[in-house]
Amino acid sequence: MPINSNQSIIAMAVTDIPSVFAIESSAHSHSWSEKLFLSNFGKRYINHVMMLDQEIVGYFIASYVAGEVTLLNIAVSPSHQGQGVGRALLSYLKTFASTLSQEEIWLEVRASNQTAIKLYENLDFVEVDVRTAYYPTHNGREDALIMCCYL
Repeated sequence: MPINSNQSIIAMAVTDIPSVFAIESSAHSHSWSEKLFLSNFGKRYINHVMMLDQEIVGYFIASYVAGEVTLLNIAVSPSHQGQGVGRALLSYLKTFASTLSQEEIWLEVRASNQTAIKLYENLDFVEVDVRTAYYPTHNGREDALIMCCYL
């Protein structure tokens, strides 16, 4: 999916994992391992990357079953945050999920991540519940907000 002439969103390949892992490590305080990324490929997964001038600048990992998509991971390179990459990736996921006849997208987000929460709300996600002390932090744990977007 071309965003503009030098951007596109394409299916993630296993060979993209080193670049994806580099973004993951720089964008998240408690990152996934490369092995965990590799375990999230297969028929029920929707994994895509955002390319900008032949460089991966963001990605998402999602799974789907029985009408529900779960966004498992999303990140944008810190040098490209605030430029619409996350919005483009999520908008793409919503459209792609609809083409698969899925009915909703679920995600969890750190309660402290107000930037992401605002983005999700702007894309029609609503808070449904809270998972208390779900995410690890450097000095304890923090809540996760469970959000859903009905397609």
